[in-house]
Amino acid sequence: MAERDETAVAGLAEVIGQVRDELEQAQRVGAGRDLRFSVESVHLEFAVQVRKEGSGRAELRIGVLTAGGGGSAARDATHTIKIELKPHGANGDPNISVGGP
Repeated sequence: MAERDETAVAGLAEVIGQVRDELEQAQRVGAGRDLRFSVESVHLEFAVQVRKEGSGRAELRIGVLTAGGGGSAARDATHTIKIELKPHGANGDPNISVGGP
């Protein structure tokens, strides 16, 4: 069976967390600046690989997959998933500004 490097697979929660961290960092870096950008939506697009192995087991992985050598029969199919996020502040305010409050 092919070996998988689990560190090469980014889960959906991890990717969304990274987007959130980057937006918050942009707000901190831009604090006090005159030019600001509003964030109305964030679009994410993922290539998803569905792998079915000879044992009949199917796996769904989001992110980059790596596989080592092995003797199992497998069939892969790649699909695209698109996600649109509409960010808002802690108080529910949909008017998010990157560049400071």
